[in-house]
Amino acid sequence: MAEDSAARRALRWVDAGKDIALHEGMRLLPTPAVSALGSGIALLGSKFRLKSKVERAMRALAHLCPEMTEAERRYFAVANLRNVGRSFAEFSCLHRLGREGRIEVEGRENITAPNAVLALLHLGNWEAGMVAIQEIGLKVCSIYQPPASAVQTAIAMRVRRSLKNDAILGNAMAMREALRVLARGDTLIGLFVDEFKAGRVNAPAFGRPPAPGGNIAMAARLARRAGVPLIPAYMTREPGPRYRAHFLPAIPLTGDAVADQAAIEAAITPVVLRHLDQWLMLYAFRPDR
Repeated sequence: MAEDSAARRALRWVDAGKDIALHEGMRLLPTPAVSALGSGIALLGSKFRLKSKVERAMRALAHLCPEMTEAERRYFAVANLRNVGRSFAEFSCLHRLGREGRIEVEGRENITAPNAVLALLHLGNWEAGMVAIQEIGLKVCSIYQPPASAVQTAIAMRVRRSLKNDAILGNAMAMREALRVLARGDTLIGLFVDEFKAGRVNAPAFGRPPAPGGNIAMAARLARRAGVPLIPAYMTREPGPRYRAHFLPAIPLTGDAVADQAAIEAAITPVVLRHLDQWLMLYAFRPDR
């Protein structure tokens, strides 16, 4: 038992060293090379360690896009995995995307107050949204769930702080802390509504019963309590690599929790369907949950 425990600890140290080496090493590479490397690693993984994710994405596509052939679903699933690989690798160069002119913005006029709630989606390079907000002269504070790895969490927090994102841990105190930030009047709160929690992708519902809670409900509740706009926002990947930030018109909230959640669903569902190849949650989506 002690030997097994020592072996597990050693494996964790190896994984931590690998994560640090990859992150720091890729920071030295040009942005296109970082993106291409992430794509290549994911492509290689799709044939081996990540093969099960490709199969799960194909099953999700069979439900979401039944008109696709099996070959089309496989191609699409691998393309999706390569986008995820690019996005994870690009974490190493987020700090320079703005000054390299790689971010474009659509819908800036829809942000009518500097203290709004952004209903975010894991599309394109979702973390590049922080850069987009910084580029238009606003501040953001996101609510996050930490990765399982302490090293990955430390890397993520360091990058977010470098982009002036003092992220809020998604625990029982998150709502209170977010309300405190919104009360300052100068900071956006970002909340990913397509969260994966307890084995379920909470949004979009795609024909399933609506999630009774989670971030999609929290986003509406937070905006209502703070008296601020609720704005759907997402990123898409463009060739280059380049990135486009989309800010949609604010969703009118009624105070009825069911109606407000349905309004958010109506806004985000067509967006995700248009960009399934760039949706992080594709492999995790299951129609029976």
